[in-house]
Amino acid sequence: MKLYGVGVGPGDSKDVTVGVVEILKSSPVIFVPVKKPGVESAAYKIAKEYIKDSEIVELVFPMNYNKEKLEKHWKENSKIIENKLKEKKTGTIITIGDISLYSTAMYIEEILKDKDIEIVLKPGITSYSKIASILGIPLAKWEEGFAVVPASRDSSFNLENILKSFENVVVMKPSHNPEEIISTLKKNNLQNCFKLVVKAGTEEEIIVDNLEELKKGIPYLSTMIIKRGNYMKL
Repeated sequence: MKLYGVGVGPGDSKDVTVGVVEILKSSPVIFVPVKKPGVESAAYKIAKEYIKDSEIVELVFPMNYNKEKLEKHWKENSKIIENKLKEKKTGTIITIGDISLYSTAMYIEEILKDKDIEIVLKPGITSYSKIASILGIPLAKWEEGFAVVPASRDSSFNLENILKSFENVVVMKPSHNPEEIISTLKKNNLQNCFKLVVKAGTEEEIIVDNLEELKKGIPYLSTMIIKRGNYMKL
């Protein structure tokens, strides 16, 4: 049995890699993570034009942060995959962005690796690579430091300390802690040194570059780039 884990990029179907397209076209079953039954998956929306006659199996991953409940869903979804692979032999689980970066699918892989299942990962374009190209800026140059960090919901997320060590910082999941982000940008006079891109590569793409707009709220599927000491013109 073989399970492919593939990243389909941040939003534009044209950014799905050739290798991933080949897997999608030939896979007999595609496992699609969803927030709840009946809600279209962002990953499936990107990948669906490359999926032909595959069986689609939805895996429910609720948007909550109760570890006990999450682990229950991970185990249930792992069992669904295992049973389906016994029938189909090969399958593919899809995820937005890159499969190895904050991907729900990786929790499934940890459970399935002890089974008689070969797991093959295929990378996808990350959201921060995409938005750097949209903005026309380098993520880092020369010997500048570069960090990718998640905006956690608790006090362990200290953006100010991170910015002291790195000239370039990518903040993933910024909607989790907008207060810390806004206060740090203001306190350190970095109002003109950030860009937030919402739903990069889609028709709903939005670019935010001022604090007043940021204060109205940071949507899900957003990524921020902060370049300390560098004003980023669009």
